[in-house]
Amino acid sequence: MEESNGSATSPINVQLAAQKAVNYLQRLAPQMGDQITNTRLEEIELSEDESFWFITLGFDRLINDQFLVQLQPKVERDYRQFKIDAATGEVKAMKIRTV
Repeated sequence: MEESNGSATSPINVQLAAQKAVNYLQRLAPQMGDQITNTRLEEIELSEDESFWFITLGFDRLINDQFLVQLQPKVERDYRQFKIDAATGEVKAMKIRTV
């Protein structure tokens, strides 16, 4: 996979696309209901027509279960894939990514 560095067909480069995905996830974290930590960039893909970046982020979630938290906090690893417009940087979609 080649890295785009802001060509005319893809003015949003890979670093900016990844940052847009991280920012979007951080803004939505309170609505997702669990504490999110340890966010990492997992996958990057530019669509064949160079219209969209597909960014996958992985993160740990502390499961909010009062009984379990008292015994031992339970952490799960989750993944989300973000579809980002390569021309504008707008996040168009966020999907659960299973691995």
